[in-house]
Amino acid sequence: MRPGMKGLVIIAIIAVLVALALWFFNIIGGTKPEGTAGGGEGPVAQVQTALVREGVMTESITSYGSVIPAPGALQNVSVPFESQVVRIMVSNGQKVNQGNSLLEIKPSPDTHLQLEQAQQNLETARQTLKDVKGRFALKLATNDQILKARLDLRQAELRVQSMKKRGIGPPRTLAAPVRGLIKKVFVQEGAIVAAGQPLVEIVGQDRLEVRLGVEPDDIARIKSRQPVAITRVNVSALTPVTGHVRKVSYGVNPNTRLVDVFVTLPSTANFLLDQSVTGQIAVASHQGLIVPRSAVLPEGQGAFSLFTIQQGRAVKHLVQVTLQNDKEVEFQDGGLRVGEPVVVVGNYELKNGMAVKVQETP
Repeated sequence: MRPGMKGLVIIAIIAVLVALALWFFNIIGGTKPEGTAGGGEGPVAQVQTALVREGVMTESITSYGSVIPAPGALQNVSVPFESQVVRIMVSNGQKVNQGNSLLEIKPSPDTHLQLEQAQQNLETARQTLKDVKGRFALKLATNDQILKARLDLRQAELRVQSMKKRGIGPPRTLAAPVRGLIKKVFVQEGAIVAAGQPLVEIVGQDRLEVRLGVEPDDIARIKSRQPVAITRVNVSALTPVTGHVRKVSYGVNPNTRLVDVFVTLPSTANFLLDQSVTGQIAVASHQGLIVPRSAVLPEGQGAFSLFTIQQGRAVKHLVQVTLQNDKEVEFQDGGLRVGEPVVVVGNYELKNGMAVKVQETP
């Protein structure tokens, strides 16, 4: 190849390489990577939003406890003499109506013997008075002897009457004094039971309350009559039953190391005795602007902020949190309005003025 032609070929090859290089860099330079704005505006944050709403915010203390008898609800069934259990007709946890049979008893052998002796003494006193009167008619007895015989008879009569009033006599059945629930049967068939010893314990119908355990640091925020939402443990889907604080025990329970809070229940509550429950004690309530908890960011030293979106960019607002719970936060200030969107997902990466793109909430 002639030198002139060779030079032309080299020039042509260089021109082609330069054109390819320009084309390649033009492609690279014109491609906008995902997540950046055009014109070199920086990264674009992917966020999700929720609307500001107005409502009543309630702050609650969560506590756990169980259903117990209310004061005065427990009634013990007993008899005022030593007895023997013949037959038991109820069991623990059984519901009974007033008048239902509970158990059959009879006097114990010793009590039965005491009754027989009292009746024999009564017959003896009657016969003695009759004999003294006969002797008195024959002038063989004095007025004092008649008076003493009558006094002995009266004492014997009172002794027998007292035993009968206490129920000492033939076997009999004890009935439920009220409608309620059998909490405990204390005896077994055939047992000898001392006078006054409880035989059966009954909780009066609709006489239940809840005992909750609260951290000592929270007691100062709990007052009498505060509403408490009660639900069964692990059954939160059911509608809570609203009770009210009856009493706060200002002492630590040695078994739980918590402070006992007693809550009255409405008569319509359908809880079981000793059932485990959860209580939400409302300690504060206020009406204001509310957003999801995830929308509010801590700024340090008790300050908080949240982000709204204006013209595709994040706008930071400093707010004052007034109340909060596990799901929502009530706030003041910030210049926000009801219905305004606030960022709830992706806000931790945001800066004021940063470009954003709103994603649809799944």
